Amino acid sequence: MTGRKASLSPREAKRVRTRQRLTEAALRLMSERGINGTSVSEIATEAELANGTFYLYFKDKSEIVAAVCQAVTLAMHNEMDSRRLSLEEGSARVAFGTQQFIEIAAAEPTWGRLLMSAFTEFEAIKDDISRYMRLDVALGVEQGCFTESVDEFVIDTLLAILRAGIEARLGGAKAEVGARAAEYHLRVLGMSAADAHRVRLATDKVVESQASR
Repeated sequence: MTGRKASLSPREAKRVRTRQRLTEAALRLMSERGINGTSVSEIATEAELANGTFYLYFKDKSEIVAAVCQAVTLAMHNEMDSRRLSLEEGSARVAFGTQQFIEIAAAEPTWGRLLMSAFTEFEAIKDDISRYMRLDVALGVEQGCFTESVDEFVIDTLLAILRAGIEARLGGAKAEVGARAAEYHLRVLGMSAADAHRVRLATDKVVESQASR
Protein backbone atom coordinates (compact mmCIF):
# COMPACT_ATOMS: atom_id res chain seq x y z
CA MET A 1 0.00 0.00 0.00
CA THR A 2 2.85 2.37 0.81
CA GLY A 3 4.41 1.78 -2.60
CA ARG A 4 1.10 2.42 -4.30
CA LYS A 5 0.65 5.73 -2.49
CA ALA A 6 4.17 6.83 -3.43
CA SER A 7 3.32 6.42 -7.12
CA LEU A 8 0.17 8.54 -6.98
CA SER A 9 0.01 11.87 -8.72
CA PRO A 10 -0.57 14.93 -6.49
CA ARG A 11 -4.22 15.01 -7.58
CA GLU A 12 -4.74 11.31 -6.84
CA ALA A 13 -2.97 11.65 -3.49
CA LYS A 14 -5.31 14.52 -2.57
CA ARG A 15 -8.34 12.37 -3.43
CA VAL A 16 -7.02 9.56 -1.22
CA ARG A 17 -6.49 11.97 1.68
CA THR A 18 -9.95 13.51 1.28
CA ARG A 19 -11.64 10.12 1.17
CA GLN A 20 -9.72 9.10 4.27
CA ARG A 21 -10.81 12.29 6.07
CA LEU A 22 -14.44 11.46 5.30
CA THR A 23 -14.19 7.83 6.43
CA GLU A 24 -12.36 8.76 9.63
CA ALA A 25 -14.95 11.44 10.39
CA ALA A 26 -17.75 8.93 9.76
CA LEU A 27 -16.09 6.41 12.08
CA ARG A 28 -15.81 8.95 14.91
CA LEU A 29 -19.40 10.16 14.60
CA MET A 30 -21.01 6.77 14.05
CA SER A 31 -19.21 5.28 17.03
CA GLU A 32 -20.59 8.08 19.21
CA ARG A 33 -24.08 8.56 17.79
CA GLY A 34 -24.83 5.34 15.97
CA ILE A 35 -25.21 4.89 12.23
CA ASN A 36 -28.79 6.11 12.04
CA GLY A 37 -27.94 9.07 14.25
CA THR A 38 -25.25 10.36 11.89
CA SER A 39 -26.07 12.36 8.74
CA VAL A 40 -24.06 13.04 5.59
CA SER A 41 -23.89 16.74 6.39
CA GLU A 42 -22.51 15.99 9.87
CA ILE A 43 -19.84 13.76 8.38
CA ALA A 44 -18.81 16.50 5.94
CA THR A 45 -18.72 19.08 8.74
CA GLU A 46 -16.65 16.79 10.98
CA ALA A 47 -14.20 16.28 8.09
CA GLU A 48 -14.11 20.08 7.54
CA LEU A 49 -15.32 19.70 3.98
CA ALA A 50 -18.21 21.14 2.01
CA ASN A 51 -21.34 19.01 2.00
CA GLY A 52 -21.17 18.61 -1.78
CA THR A 53 -17.66 17.20 -1.52
CA PHE A 54 -19.03 14.11 0.16
CA TYR A 55 -20.89 13.10 -3.00
CA LEU A 56 -17.73 13.28 -5.09
CA TYR A 57 -16.45 10.29 -3.09
CA PHE A 58 -19.52 8.37 -1.95
CA LYS A 59 -22.87 7.82 -3.63
CA ASP A 60 -24.80 8.05 -0.38
CA LYS A 61 -24.59 7.38 3.33
CA SER A 62 -24.97 3.61 2.97
CA GLU A 63 -21.86 3.51 0.79
CA ILE A 64 -19.66 5.23 3.36
CA VAL A 65 -21.13 3.06 6.12
CA ALA A 66 -20.13 -0.03 4.13
CA ALA A 67 -16.64 1.36 3.52
CA VAL A 68 -16.08 2.18 7.19
CA CYS A 69 -17.43 -1.14 8.49
CA GLN A 70 -15.41 -3.14 5.98
CA ALA A 71 -12.23 -1.23 6.86
CA VAL A 72 -12.73 -1.78 10.59
CA THR A 73 -13.52 -5.49 10.35
CA LEU A 74 -10.63 -6.06 7.92
CA ALA A 75 -8.22 -4.27 10.24
CA MET A 76 -9.42 -6.38 13.18
CA HIS A 77 -9.06 -9.63 11.25
CA ASN A 78 -5.63 -8.63 9.92
CA GLU A 79 -4.46 -7.89 13.46
CA MET A 80 -5.02 -11.49 14.52
CA ASP A 81 -4.76 -13.36 11.19
CA SER A 82 -1.21 -14.77 11.36
CA ARG A 83 -1.75 -16.18 14.87
CA ARG A 84 -5.17 -17.54 13.95
CA LEU A 85 -3.82 -19.35 10.88
CA SER A 86 -1.03 -20.93 12.93
CA LEU A 87 -3.70 -23.03 14.67
CA GLU A 88 -4.37 -26.24 12.75
CA GLU A 89 -7.79 -27.19 14.13
CA GLY A 90 -10.90 -25.32 13.07
CA SER A 91 -12.24 -25.51 16.62
CA ALA A 92 -9.11 -23.79 17.96
CA ARG A 93 -9.37 -21.10 15.29
CA VAL A 94 -12.99 -20.43 16.23
CA ALA A 95 -12.12 -20.17 19.92
CA PHE A 96 -9.13 -17.92 19.26
CA GLY A 97 -10.94 -15.73 16.74
CA THR A 98 -13.89 -15.18 19.05
CA GLN A 99 -11.78 -14.12 22.02
CA GLN A 100 -9.44 -11.93 19.99
CA PHE A 101 -12.22 -10.18 18.09
CA ILE A 102 -13.90 -9.25 21.37
CA GLU A 103 -10.63 -8.09 22.93
CA ILE A 104 -9.64 -5.96 19.94
CA ALA A 105 -13.08 -4.34 19.99
CA ALA A 106 -12.60 -3.60 23.71
CA ALA A 107 -9.06 -2.26 23.20
CA GLU A 108 -10.26 -0.05 20.32
CA PRO A 109 -13.57 1.24 21.70
CA THR A 110 -14.20 3.45 18.67
CA TRP A 111 -14.23 0.28 16.57
CA GLY A 112 -16.23 -1.59 19.19
CA ARG A 113 -18.94 1.08 19.43
CA LEU A 114 -19.23 1.25 15.64
CA LEU A 115 -19.72 -2.51 15.49
CA MET A 116 -22.41 -2.38 18.17
CA SER A 117 -24.29 0.21 16.11
CA ALA A 118 -23.74 -1.73 12.88
CA PHE A 119 -25.07 -4.97 14.36
CA THR A 120 -28.50 -3.40 14.75
CA GLU A 121 -28.51 -0.76 11.99
CA PHE A 122 -26.46 -2.19 9.11
CA GLU A 123 -27.36 -5.70 7.96
CA ALA A 124 -24.34 -6.07 5.65
CA ILE A 125 -21.97 -6.05 8.62
CA LYS A 126 -22.93 -9.69 9.18
CA ASP A 127 -21.11 -10.73 6.01
CA ASP A 128 -17.99 -8.70 6.87
CA ILE A 129 -17.68 -10.12 10.38
CA SER A 130 -18.64 -13.70 9.57
CA ARG A 131 -16.40 -14.12 6.51
CA TYR A 132 -13.45 -15.60 8.40
CA MET A 133 -15.69 -17.24 10.97
CA ARG A 134 -17.32 -19.25 8.20
CA LEU A 135 -13.91 -20.45 6.98
CA ASP A 136 -12.91 -21.63 10.45
CA VAL A 137 -16.25 -23.33 11.03
CA ALA A 138 -16.04 -25.08 7.64
CA LEU A 139 -12.57 -26.34 8.54
CA GLY A 140 -13.88 -27.65 11.87
CA VAL A 141 -16.74 -29.43 10.13
CA GLU A 142 -14.32 -31.01 7.64
CA GLN A 143 -12.08 -32.18 10.49
CA GLY A 144 -15.01 -33.66 12.39
CA CYS A 145 -14.70 -31.20 15.29
CA PHE A 146 -18.25 -29.90 14.84
CA THR A 147 -21.44 -31.90 14.48
CA GLU A 148 -23.91 -29.06 13.94
CA SER A 149 -24.92 -28.42 10.36
CA VAL A 150 -23.99 -24.80 9.65
CA ASP A 151 -26.66 -22.56 8.17
CA GLU A 152 -27.64 -18.90 8.51
CA PHE A 153 -29.44 -19.54 11.79
CA VAL A 154 -26.25 -20.94 13.32
CA ILE A 155 -24.17 -18.03 11.96
CA ASP A 156 -26.70 -15.54 13.35
CA THR A 157 -26.49 -17.28 16.73
CA LEU A 158 -22.69 -17.08 16.72
CA LEU A 159 -22.84 -13.39 15.81
CA ALA A 160 -25.35 -12.73 18.58
CA ILE A 161 -22.93 -14.24 21.11
CA LEU A 162 -20.08 -12.20 19.64
CA ARG A 163 -22.12 -9.03 19.91
CA ALA A 164 -23.04 -9.79 23.52
CA GLY A 165 -19.36 -10.29 24.32
CA ILE A 166 -18.34 -6.98 22.74
CA GLU A 167 -21.16 -5.14 24.49
CA ALA A 168 -20.20 -6.63 27.85
CA ARG A 169 -16.51 -5.72 27.45
CA LEU A 170 -17.35 -2.17 26.38
CA GLY A 171 -19.56 -1.99 29.46
CA GLY A 172 -16.65 -2.85 31.75
CA ALA A 173 -16.86 -6.64 32.02
CA LYS A 174 -13.60 -8.53 32.47
CA ALA A 175 -11.72 -10.37 29.71
CA GLU A 176 -13.18 -13.71 30.85
CA VAL A 177 -16.27 -12.72 28.83
CA GLY A 178 -14.32 -13.55 25.66
CA ALA A 179 -13.45 -16.99 27.00
CA ARG A 180 -17.10 -17.68 27.81
CA ALA A 181 -18.17 -16.49 24.35
CA ALA A 182 -15.58 -18.78 22.73
CA GLU A 183 -16.88 -21.80 24.62
CA TYR A 184 -20.48 -20.93 23.79
CA HIS A 185 -19.51 -20.74 20.11
CA LEU A 186 -17.99 -24.20 20.23
CA ARG A 187 -21.05 -25.60 22.02
CA VAL A 188 -23.42 -24.07 19.45
CA LEU A 189 -21.38 -25.89 16.81
CA GLY A 190 -21.99 -29.22 18.54
CA MET A 191 -19.13 -29.70 20.99
CA SER A 192 -19.81 -30.82 24.53
CA ALA A 193 -19.22 -28.37 27.37
CA ALA A 194 -16.18 -30.37 28.48
CA ASP A 195 -14.64 -30.47 25.00
CA ALA A 196 -15.35 -26.79 24.41
CA HIS A 197 -13.61 -25.91 27.66
CA ARG A 198 -10.65 -28.14 26.79
CA VAL A 199 -10.20 -26.59 23.33
CA ARG A 200 -10.44 -23.08 24.69
CA LEU A 201 -7.84 -23.77 27.38
CA ALA A 202 -5.50 -25.39 24.84
CA THR A 203 -5.93 -22.41 22.55
CA ASP A 204 -5.01 -20.05 25.39
CA LYS A 205 -1.79 -21.99 25.98
CA VAL A 206 -0.84 -21.84 22.29
CA VAL A 207 -1.43 -18.10 22.17
CA GLU A 208 0.57 -17.55 25.37
CA SER A 209 3.51 -19.61 24.06
CA GLN A 210 3.56 -17.63 20.82
CA ALA A 211 3.46 -14.33 22.69
CA SER A 212 6.46 -15.34 24.84
CA ARG A 213 8.69 -16.10 21.84
